[in-house]
This record gives sequence, C-alpha cells and structure tokens, in this order.
Amino acid sequence: MRSALLLLLVNAAACGEDAVNTPEVDTPAGNRPDPRVIPGGGIGDGAIDGVVNLYVIDETSRDPIAGAEVRVGTVTGLTGADGLFVAEGVVGPQDVVVKAPGHRKELWVGVNGANVTIDLETDLAATPASVTLSGTVLNFASVPFTVQPNHAKVALIQYSQTAKLGDPANEIATTANGNLCFADPCTFTINTRTGKLALLATILDFDTKGTDDDADDTIAVIGYAVRQGIDTASASSAQDLTVIADANLQLVAVDLGAPPSTLDQRGALVAIELGDEGVLPVGTFGAVSGKVPKLSALTGATGYRLTAFATDGAVAAAQSIALRRGLTGTTLSAGDWLAPPTGISLTRQAGSWTNASGATVHSIELSQGATRILNVTVFDSTRTSFDIPSSITLPSGPLSAVVNAFGATGFDVTSFSLDQDLDKIDRIGGQQTTIN
Repeated sequence: MRSALLLLLVNAAACGEDAVNTPEVDTPAGNRPDPRVIPGGGIGDGAIDGVVNLYVIDETSRDPIAGAEVRVGTVTGLTGADGLFVAEGVVGPQDVVVKAPGHRKELWVGVNGANVTIDLETDLAATPASVTLSGTVLNFASVPFTVQPNHAKVALIQYSQTAKLGDPANEIATTANGNLCFADPCTFTINTRTGKLALLATILDFDTKGTDDDADDTIAVIGYAVRQGIDTASASSAQDLTVIADANLQLVAVDLGAPPSTLDQRGALVAIELGDEGVLPVGTFGAVSGKVPKLSALTGATGYRLTAFATDGAVAAAQSIALRRGLTGTTLSAGDWLAPPTGISLTRQAGSWTNASGATVHSIELSQGATRILNVTVFDSTRTSFDIPSSITLPSGPLSAVVNAFGATGFDVTSFSLDQDLDKIDRIGGQQTTIN
C-alpha cells in the first residue's frame, strides 16, 4: 500500500500536477517599460501607470548625476550612481522636481511618460571652448566699390554657428574688432567655437553720412567671401577666404507676415544651413530684401534659415521670434508668429500667466545676475500656474524672470527627445519681468 501511494505521487509529479502547489509570482500591473536614457532629455514610452523611470544627466557632458534630489508627484528620493531614480505607485501626469549642486534646478509640470530624462544645465553658464583663426580675404579689391565721400568698403567676418538655440558657443566675441577689415590686403583675426565650421566675410558699403551719429549710418551688401571645410582640431591659424563670384549671388525677399501688433521693432537674420559645418549667418535684414549667396555656391548647403524677430523695445522687453528652416526659394516667409504670454504674476512662492494661443510648451526661468536658479517647463496646456516647491529656496534680492511660450509643429509633449525634436521649435513668444 505504501509503495502504491509513493508510485502515485511520483506519477502525479511527472504529469505536472504539483503546479497547483507552486506559488505564482504576480507581475505588477500598469505600464512598466525598461528604464532608458532619452537623448538630450525628454519624455516617452507611454503614459504613467505605476512607475516613472527618471534619469538625471549633465546637459554638457551627458554624464549621469548621482545623488540628485528628485520628487515625482509625492515620491521623493536620490538618483543612484547611474543617475536613475525609480518612482513607484504613481499614476497619471506628475510634477517632477530635480536639483543637484552646481546646476540649475528644474521643475517639469504635467509630465506624462513612464521614462523621463532631465538634463541639468550648470547654474553658471560655462565658457565655451574657442580658438583664434586668422587669414586674408583674397581678391578683396575685386569686389566693385565706388569711392565717394563718407563711404568705406568693409568686410565683416563671421563663423558658422551650431544649430542649438541659445548656445553660448554662438556668442564668442572677437576683441578689438579683429574680424573687421577696411583695406586691401583685407586681413582679419577672429575667435570662433571649436569643431567643424565655415567662415564668411560679408563685404559692405558703409556710409557714415559724414556724422558721428551711428543712427543715421547705412549699410549695403556688395559681396561675400567664404572658406569651408575648417576643422579647428587640425586647422592652422591662417584661413584665407575666397570671394564668391557675383553670378553666384542673388536677391532674396523677406516676408515678415504679421508679427504681433504691439511689437513694432522688427527685423530678420538670414543664414545658410551647412550640415555638419553648422549654420552660417549671411545678413541682417532691416529692409525687405537683400543680396545673399546662392545655395549652389556653398558645398553642402541644404537651405536658408530665417530668424525673424519683433520686440517692443521696452526695458522689460516683450518679443516674438519666428524661426523657419530649410527654405530653398528666393522669398523667405516668417509665417505664423506667437504672441508673448500675458497676465504674468510671479512671486517667490508661485507664478501664473495667460497662455499664448497656439503654444506647445510654456517655460519660466529665474536668474540672478549670471546665476541660473530655476527653470519651470509646463507640458500641460491646461495649466497656467505653478507653486515653487518647498525644497527650492530662492536667494534674497531681485530676480530676473523670462516667461516664454514655444510653438513646435509636430512636437508631442508625451513622446520626445530634445536631441531629435528641438528643431521642431519654430515660434517663440517671451516676456521679461522681475521678482523683487
């Protein structure tokens, strides 16, 4: 009997009948993607339903920031050595707070993605790497110029910029006007960003009107000279520019469209997109048309970039920018504009505003002098206010604030990577103010 019972138990085990006695491991319900770093910062991988995988990285180095203080909704903690914090038990859109020593604090409002990466900028703008290049505008004398009183033939040399909005590498100054020349031989010295770039000389007929008043000066473009294929990692300091033949220049018209009516100081910048060499400025257009190089005159040119701007000129300025990329025709249109946010009320505890119609995202940046203190980004279009978290202490004294509205065609606030989608921003409306 005992042997028969033993045989019965062995057969039952062989048939898998012991499975009824094996505890099952429950898989947590909801949306639980594997954690991943989103390039450049961003949100993705479906709505929040149970968990948020939050990575915190340095905006410049892209290295993880360990020990950053974070809050997702009401869940708080610190990032690990890999820059990751996993917030459990959260459902629906959340407000996310991140702070780390030496970095600007971030508050993202209305985040709805199970994977989130926040790239923290340093609290003080880093000095961009730079190099000094020099050279000569070859055949400067060949550009036609009529000598007459009060007129001067001038070359202004500029370097191609990165495509990133607000990049400090695009604002490197050259001391003592070394990037200007007034005579043949037209020699220059210029401080530039590092990396692959191009140099362009805009050759001008500069008329002082015989006065010391800069306001009555006029400038007319009469030619260009260019050098491409520069890599500052291996370039020598001597970079000579070659004049672009007049047959390779053309007139383009700038159509500003309908900027916000209260912003009556207007103009436009035209540049040429050169792929990995960057974006090469070719002129500032206060008027409606001007002479620029044809796209075919530059290697790798993919289109013109128009940056149209309008401002009220006030001390606490309101402004609007329309940014159009990849234009290939001879009429460069600004298209739709975005008005600045209105009804702004900011204190040391909270902020509110009226959303700009058509905006995708709103942001508020607080700073004091050169120190960047807090940036608030609002992804929920129904939100028009925020509270400053108790974990963030603002310094005493007046604070500068900028409230911006961003328009971005095709930008999905629940699924984006700033590295891939930043170029979708095509309209900005901003209002400066102060917190006392």
